[in-house]
Amino acid sequence: MSVVSKLYKIIAVSVLVYSSLAFPQTFRDFRIHDRGMLHETVFNTGEIGRAWQTGQQGNATSVPVFEWPSRSATVVEGLQYSGQHNMLGAGMYIAANVAGNPGKSNRLYALCGGVGASDPEVANGLWSFPISIEEVENFPLLPDGSLNPDYNPDEAEEIITAKWATPLGITITRVSRAWSYPDYDDLIIYEYTLEYTGDTDGDPSTIEQTAQYRDFMALFIYGHAPSMYGYQRHYQEWKYDGGIYRGDQNGFWDADYWLTFNMDRRTSGDGGLMGKPEPNKELFRLFSETGINGGGLCSPQAPGYAMLHYDVNHLAIVDPDDPSRNESEAADILRTFNDEFYEIDENSHILQPWSNKVSTGNTRSSKMTVESINPDKRWSGRYAPNSTTWPEPPSARWLGRASYNYRQSVDAGQKHIVFGPYTLEHGDKLEYALAEVVGYGGQANKRVEGGQTLTQWSNIPSLDRRIVLDGEVMTENYLTDYGYPDYVNSDVVNVQQVAHKAFQAYLGEEPTLPVWPEDNPRDGSYKIPVPFPAPEYQIDNTEKAEVRLIWPRDLEEFTHPRLMGELSEFRIYRSLAGMGPWTQIGTLSKGEVNGDNVYEFLDDDPDFKVGERRYYSVTSVDVNGNQSGRTNIIEFQKNIGSVETFGAIHAVPNPFRVNSGFEGGGETTGQIGFYGLPSRCTIRIFSYAGQLVETIEHDQPIYSVAWFQVTRNRQEIASGIYFYVVTTPEGEQTTGKFVVIK
Repeated sequence: MSVVSKLYKIIAVSVLVYSSLAFPQTFRDFRIHDRGMLHETVFNTGEIGRAWQTGQQGNATSVPVFEWPSRSATVVEGLQYSGQHNMLGAGMYIAANVAGNPGKSNRLYALCGGVGASDPEVANGLWSFPISIEEVENFPLLPDGSLNPDYNPDEAEEIITAKWATPLGITITRVSRAWSYPDYDDLIIYEYTLEYTGDTDGDPSTIEQTAQYRDFMALFIYGHAPSMYGYQRHYQEWKYDGGIYRGDQNGFWDADYWLTFNMDRRTSGDGGLMGKPEPNKELFRLFSETGINGGGLCSPQAPGYAMLHYDVNHLAIVDPDDPSRNESEAADILRTFNDEFYEIDENSHILQPWSNKVSTGNTRSSKMTVESINPDKRWSGRYAPNSTTWPEPPSARWLGRASYNYRQSVDAGQKHIVFGPYTLEHGDKLEYALAEVVGYGGQANKRVEGGQTLTQWSNIPSLDRRIVLDGEVMTENYLTDYGYPDYVNSDVVNVQQVAHKAFQAYLGEEPTLPVWPEDNPRDGSYKIPVPFPAPEYQIDNTEKAEVRLIWPRDLEEFTHPRLMGELSEFRIYRSLAGMGPWTQIGTLSKGEVNGDNVYEFLDDDPDFKVGERRYYSVTSVDVNGNQSGRTNIIEFQKNIGSVETFGAIHAVPNPFRVNSGFEGGGETTGQIGFYGLPSRCTIRIFSYAGQLVETIEHDQPIYSVAWFQVTRNRQEIASGIYFYVVTTPEGEQTTGKFVVIK
């Protein structure tokens, strides 16, 4: 598990929920995909991102919620923002009837995430019974920089497997995969296996259900909303009414990729504010020109998901000519399809998907169980010849399948797709795969469904557009003038290109358009091109106040069956923020090592002052110019390396006055620094009267340590004279004094 994942998991321990059942239960738990540019939180209850939420409580998050770009938390004009999070929540539903018990009143449901409204509905212990969650880090290098002997070149770099039981006795296993490779780092692929085990409560030692299921259906639901940061900059909230719902964003459907995605189209009805440009004109210019906070557009994302595979095994037989063969027990299903020959394929199965719906963000269970996942209502309608749903057919193969209800693309709060009905016997399995994808906008001017209510088809709008703030034209063509931010790190830019790469990763080859997920294999291939991995480096301070980065030569021996090119050089970058923009501060060629036969880079920039913090990243570049992902971002505070010879210790500033303190300002204001320290020592601070004020254990290879003038009883110290005694484990000792004036 990565350091970030561990941190988030610690935060979540206090809010984990137990089931109330008598036998020992697994916690509601999560892991975080944080290897690529798209960061996402996945739970062992089926939930993705978070429990579904459209209310004001959704304005901040401590974990990634479809975060792209990653590490996007920021402070602007003194206000803290959680960052570029792009989803209200996600999950999946299943529903079925026991054979011989048809009708909605007898229908069994499990809404495993993606359910709620302004506040989420709890899935854990009601519809989901967690069994397990496990993360595997299939990284090519170990933390010490050596080659990973267990690295699997035919698997993703980050694999999370979650498993949960449901009240239907269907046990669901979801395996999600992520990569750091720049062409594939804006997507996460999910494979679902639904097995009829009969376990209805998460206790596999007892089997409660084995009867045949009729009219079984599976639904996958997402609430896309680009982006939390953009809404907060304009509205001070992740605005639902008049924003996400029937307001600023629209949903789109690209049948070429079975791709649904959302884009921000306007702000408070102003189409000229598409993408939510930074509202402060001076900051808009600064961010656009420098790339700070991702550039001048606060919501350029097009988040979505694409179906890669859906199961056609066990689809129910529906035979209008011979009702005795009919396996569906829905009262109206034969009457609905009896005269529509194109609704049934050659195997007497209903053409998939069953429903392809975009709607409001209100997914309360009382609504969704009645309308979304029942065989007597094809909620989104279907494509039919000579109808309003067929003016520009994407392909004749879509006739009879669920249509995209474009008139509600303005609602855009949630999108779901439904497959079925199926007939299941105890022991049967169903498999599905989808990809979360996000790009910098969509493929400009491509004609797709959605985006408006009056006509079915529209062109995807371009972000290379005019921007006017308070009557002033800031730019006529945003992208022409400013380009893309550097988190767009390859030629894969828009959401269609990312979806294309998702299919390529899943298939192990170029997809043929239009794609047909029913023709794809049940399991992904994941044999994709691989760039040379970024090094795992160590970072420290030198006695000359330089920042030193070092890494071993082991990665020079890295091999891979689909390696894109041999190693050529390393590029060293530094940034003020974890999301960039990144400034290249150095280059080391392959083999350019120091006398200790390791790679070493010294950052001696005098403008980077002691006490300040920066982010570092080192990438590998091959002979063809391909660059690794940023898998080794480290936040580091500059200091002076510890002394080897114990001597005088200095307190700085001395005297200390109000508003003085370390160089660097901001979070360092109010600190007193002790300089000239060895790597290990103890600092004891005493009042003029001899009372022990604080004890500081210093155990770092740095020359100084900071103290915030707080006593060991958590009280702020008063004005006066203070003494300090510094001792080493070897018994060496030195003393000094400092003055505080307030």
